[in-house]
Amino acid sequence: MNILLIAINAKYIHSNPAVFSLQSCTGAYRSYVSVAEFTINQQPSFLLQEIYKRHPDVIAFSCYIWNRELIDRLMHDLPKILPDTQIWAGGPEVSFHMSDILKQWPLRGIMAGAGEGSFARLVSAYVQGTANRLPAVLQADNTPALTLNEIPFWYADLTDFEHRIIYYESSRGCPFSCSYCLSSIDKTMDFRSVDRVCRELDFFLEQNVPQVKFVDRTFNCSKRHALPILRHLLAHDNGITNFHFEIAADLLDEDYFALLEPMRPGAIQLEIGVQSTHMQTIAEINRKMDFAKVCDAVLRIRTWNNIHIHLDLIAGLPYEDLQTFQTSFNDVYRLHPQQLQLGFLKVLKGSVMEARAMEYGLVYTDLPPYEVLSTRWLSYDDLCRLKRIEEVLELYYNSGQFTHALHFLHACFDTPFALYDSLASWFEAHSLFGIQSSRIRKYEILLEFGSALTGAEDMRLCAFKEALTYDLYLREHVKNRPAFACPLDHRKQAIHDLLQEEAKTHVHFPQYAEKNYRELTKTLHVEVFEALFDRPAAVLFGYDKRDPLTKNGTVVRIDLSETKSSF
Repeated sequence: MNILLIAINAKYIHSNPAVFSLQSCTGAYRSYVSVAEFTINQQPSFLLQEIYKRHPDVIAFSCYIWNRELIDRLMHDLPKILPDTQIWAGGPEVSFHMSDILKQWPLRGIMAGAGEGSFARLVSAYVQGTANRLPAVLQADNTPALTLNEIPFWYADLTDFEHRIIYYESSRGCPFSCSYCLSSIDKTMDFRSVDRVCRELDFFLEQNVPQVKFVDRTFNCSKRHALPILRHLLAHDNGITNFHFEIAADLLDEDYFALLEPMRPGAIQLEIGVQSTHMQTIAEINRKMDFAKVCDAVLRIRTWNNIHIHLDLIAGLPYEDLQTFQTSFNDVYRLHPQQLQLGFLKVLKGSVMEARAMEYGLVYTDLPPYEVLSTRWLSYDDLCRLKRIEEVLELYYNSGQFTHALHFLHACFDTPFALYDSLASWFEAHSLFGIQSSRIRKYEILLEFGSALTGAEDMRLCAFKEALTYDLYLREHVKNRPAFACPLDHRKQAIHDLLQEEAKTHVHFPQYAEKNYRELTKTLHVEVFEALFDRPAAVLFGYDKRDPLTKNGTVVRIDLSETKSSF
């Protein structure tokens, strides 16, 4: 008996914890079960060949919004090449409207909801020859679900997870009732014991895994669970592994702050779903959030410079029009997270939002990801406008590569939203969307946009060019200075003298004590900025040690009015 679990992920770097969790729960029959992982970027013909080569007796697909369309294509062809193979499906994409799914796809059956118990029953039935007795739908009412403490740890061998994100589940369920989320349907919470969690996290720490991403819907919903885990990570930090948590920031208190503040820079990432700051919208989607507390928590954490903060917004929620969404955007942007994700409502099957779609005038795509097209409050034109803003936000803000240039541009606009709206319009007017631009070209585009705002002869334009140059060298020791960088021919001797002095004293970069002048010229970069700062300054950029949050290199700024060099 050959039972094949199939995961089709959005990217290679992703893994699918669901299929490994299912496999781990098959006990004595585990040898009959194998896992195959693919990505949505692979051709259906390739997947068909790979599945066929394994000659499975039974196939079980893990179905999500990102792979539903590809699985749909496979479903039509698999029975043609594997006519005797029985096909099952599980996951959120098939756990609702099951009668429709059973009509559309040539399935033997569906595993609805949490699947570990159902899959264990399925494997046992096939191995023992009683699969004909299985119902078409396996779910909690006919198969008891396993608790998290009953699910084995499946990461003992990390060979297949090299260069990929490790996903980990310490709790299942969510105490909140957000109407757009499937977690709101089942209010039960299940926690893996803290002792087990800490032992398993130690394994990742011992293996120097780069990142462990908790899939818990709200990691900090229980202090009794979350605090000892954070305490353990603080005490056993290996200096390498990063842990990512989704949290409710307004639940953070002094007990949490006492553990988060001393964390190593880069050890922790916090993803915080704000979604909207419009109170009528928050109430309508049954979301509990105190935005004032969120602001206080985020601003406090930012002062420590040790934790990456990711904030989320959702466009297309009920009662949020373009004006109120602008307010939400500005409110969240002013918290200056490392990442601001502007997402769009997905009307998920089985969600309360789906049930109330007609009431809200929700128009959304028939095919996954069921993304909003318009609402009673947002037109399709509005959504298209926000889509364009999302793209330039991703390019310029979330990349973290244009911090000083964007700070400069903010002074030209009343609000952050106005800046990105204007930049998106510039992209649209110059046919820049849909074009893969080089890194330098992205700087040049921003310069062209800024030039139109500041005027070609304005001293502010010189400062803006210097801001772009500063941002460029913060990240990369480029071999050739960009065309937009201000000429430094009159500073060549002074730069030479500065590096000569550093080669003698190593006062600014003692880690390069063994390097001579020639070696330093290949290791450090020197720029002179005459308009960017209050006073002219020389800046030395080093790249061997980078900020774990920003990925920027090391910077030493020398005020030229205080130096005796030839500047």
